[in-house]
Amino acid sequence: MSFALRFRLPASRSARVLCVAIMLIAAAAVIARLHRRPRPWQAGKVPIAFWAWRNQAPSETDLRKAIEKNHARTIFLHAGQIDYQNGKLHRIRAVNGSLPEEVDLHLVYNATRSLLDQLDKVDENTLAGAIADSFQEDAQRAGEQHSRVLGVQVDIDVPTRLLGRYENTLRALRARLKPGIQLSITGLPTWMKSSELQSTLRQVDFWAPQFYGAEIPERVDQSISISSPRDVERFASDARALDKPFYAGLAAYSCVFLYGKSGSLISLRGNMDPAAIAADTDLELIDWGTFGVTNYEWRYQYRARADGVIDGLAMHAGDQLVVDSPSAESLRQFARIVRELAGEKLLGICVFRLPAHDDPATLSAEQVAVALADQDSTPDFEIRFRPADKHAHAWLLEIENQGTASAAGDLKIDVPVNAGTIESVSVQRGAWFETLCQTPDSVPPIAYQPCGQNRANLIRFAAHGLRPGETLAVTLFFKITPPDVMPISIETQTDAGQLYVNRKQIPVEGGIKR
Repeated sequence: MSFALRFRLPASRSARVLCVAIMLIAAAAVIARLHRRPRPWQAGKVPIAFWAWRNQAPSETDLRKAIEKNHARTIFLHAGQIDYQNGKLHRIRAVNGSLPEEVDLHLVYNATRSLLDQLDKVDENTLAGAIADSFQEDAQRAGEQHSRVLGVQVDIDVPTRLLGRYENTLRALRARLKPGIQLSITGLPTWMKSSELQSTLRQVDFWAPQFYGAEIPERVDQSISISSPRDVERFASDARALDKPFYAGLAAYSCVFLYGKSGSLISLRGNMDPAAIAADTDLELIDWGTFGVTNYEWRYQYRARADGVIDGLAMHAGDQLVVDSPSAESLRQFARIVRELAGEKLLGICVFRLPAHDDPATLSAEQVAVALADQDSTPDFEIRFRPADKHAHAWLLEIENQGTASAAGDLKIDVPVNAGTIESVSVQRGAWFETLCQTPDSVPPIAYQPCGQNRANLIRFAAHGLRPGETLAVTLFFKITPPDVMPISIETQTDAGQLYVNRKQIPVEGGIKR
């Protein structure tokens, strides 16, 4: 029915003009409400949630850190995948271990590649039934373990063209859930402009759109980050305009891309250790830096020197490996944008993934905490200099980053020594050293130049960065006993783009000085 048929204007000219004016004012008010900048959230006031995305339930230690350091209230726990084989649907990779008791849980089910490939052919009701049966089984188990399960979340990366079918699946799933169980979905950035998204979202209580991963760099010469300020701004504004309660999904993990000799993408991984990649002598670092002046994610590009395997990933000589690493500063930046633009429908920030002590690909709980609290991240290097265990003249130098910022650029550690006192030096994989002599007649700042080991009065150790929680270890073999105190200086660029320089006096006999 047209607007003209539903409304009859008054007969007099004055009345018609007045009526039109009122309608224009009302329309302008609606437009202004939709486009005005929302009231920003204060840091610390936004509820925090995590996606826990492993086959094993979170450990007590990791969960405790998430609660105490990040004030996490909710965990979206990956409970399994729905697979499609031989024309049948079934759940695989169910989560193992005791489910958390101290937070609200939403059990999440995603799709295997085989299901995604056949999604346009799978019956929506059958798919809804497979998800509902898996959830019912897991919810019963959770109840026996005294866990608080509030809802089920479906994480199926449906192509935008199939959102209508997804809507049918969600409607059928809702009908199978007990009253009071919340139903939610994750969302792809590509859905935001679809005309079918509104009706799809009407089937759920809330959703959790990803504010990352909008575009995959298909070629090695494409510099596309997991997240960017511009993308997060757009996604937050689009999500607010949809007027549906939502969690803003932010990334806190490293992504690794393997490219062949031709430069085309072969595979990508989100669970590899960036430090192990940096330490692999078969990989040559050929480029590194941020994705831009305003984007504090870091990009490291390596070339394979020879055929090899790292963490199950096979490479051939000439292949290139690109590591996209977030930082506390990049997460801080994205969280700030969300607080400013998400509006009143924001239910919280959901971080992918829950930090774990054995997951070096993800920011630590401490890094996430300072980022979400809108605080500066800083490196905090603890230096230990002590006798090595098995050699009378061997001394172990350890530099541990206990802070929340990485040494992202070249990390340099200078150790002054008396000329002729060093017998040899040993460094761990991924680090290197050079022997230096003071330039003759140099005045402060003192300059150094390369020289032989017997003449050296400075040993400079270096590495391509040091992430929070990592330790750089080197061994110095002295011809004589070293002095009681070693003056050691550290210089690096942090992943927040700041120059860090510090000089410390380190007691030799196992003492620690910050």
